[in-house]
Amino acid sequence: MLSIRILTNNDIPKIEEMKQDFNIFRVVDTKKGKLEMVEFFNKDGVFRGFGRDTKAAYKRAKRAVMKYYKNK
Repeated sequence: MLSIRILTNNDIPKIEEMKQDFNIFRVVDTKKGKLEMVEFFNKDGVFRGFGRDTKAAYKRAKRAVMKYYKNK
């Protein structure tokens, strides 16, 4: 079963800081079976992170955003 929800500051406290730093307008958490996926949406595209739980997926998505802007 696929479940989708929008993450807020109540779910992960540092989301608001990430939104301001990288101009992110939406953070979505998707769960499919045992796999969690967090997506950051901004003007440059979608950055995804996968993991067994929301925290691990968030860390990987954050790493993808940081890596993209580091090379830009």
